[in-house]
Order: sequence, then C-alpha cells, then structure tokens
Amino acid sequence: MGVTCVSQMPVAEGKSVQQTVELLTRKLEVLGAEKQGTFCVDCETYHTAASTLGSQGQTGKLMYVMHNSEYPLSCFALFENGPCLIADTNFDVLMVKLKGFFQSAKASKIETRGTRYQYCDFLVKVGTVTMGPSARGISVEVERVEPSVRHG
Repeated sequence: MGVTCVSQMPVAEGKSVQQTVELLTRKLEVLGAEKQGTFCVDCETYHTAASTLGSQGQTGKLMYVMHNSEYPLSCFALFENGPCLIADTNFDVLMVKLKGFFQSAKASKIETRGTRYQYCDFLVKVGTVTMGPSARGISVEVERVEPSVRHG
C-alpha cells in the first residue's frame, strides 16, 4: 500500500461538473494514463438518536458509514472526533437494529463515482461527487503504488 492523497477539485470556470470531469480525464489520457476500470464510494451520515441524549444541552454525535468498491467485503464507520471501525458488509444490518441509538440523517447519502487510471507508479481516480440527483463536486485521488503491488 502506498501513500494516498484525496482532494476536492474546483469546477472549471464556465463549465459544469461533468464537463470538468471530462476535461480532467482527457488530460490524463493525453498524458498516457491507462483506464483501469471504475470505482464508487458512498457515505451515509447517522446522528445520535434523541432518546440517547440524557440531559439538556447535550449535542448528538455524528457517525459516517462508508462503502468503497475497492474493498467490496468491508464497511467503514468513522465516529465524529473518535475512532474508525472496519467491519464486514453486514454492518449495515446492525445499523438498522441500532436505530434506537443512531438514526440516518435525512437526505445525507453522498456518493463518488468515476474512473480509475494508471499513470506510471500512480493510481489516479477522478470522480463526480453527488448528493441525491445533483452533482456537488469533483474528487481526485492520487495514490503512489509500489511497482510490485499494482491494482487492477
């Protein structure tokens, strides 16, 4: 496993999110990057249920539950200002059973879908970030991959 950097990419002036993604992918292809398939990462936000907040003035904590097509058998949970949990995909079933403690935040599912490229020793993923039906931004992930540990 190499070093990974994920960044939010600004939308080009006068262009839509999709047009900017197409511009970025064309630039990668011109450089000689090879398509390696697609990827998808989704994230759903949960908040502490009101019934678990004891005294007045306590604020609820957030938990983010994520899935990544690069790790199809795993589910990731990140607690606000707390630990990160890696579990199998059945964690989603557990979250349904914990609805008295954690509730899904309304309209909070966010998703990034895009294309993976291999460029020299780098894996580059360019994706469109969506929330519901609307595009919200662009993510670019660059990972340096050891030559003997290539994805794909």
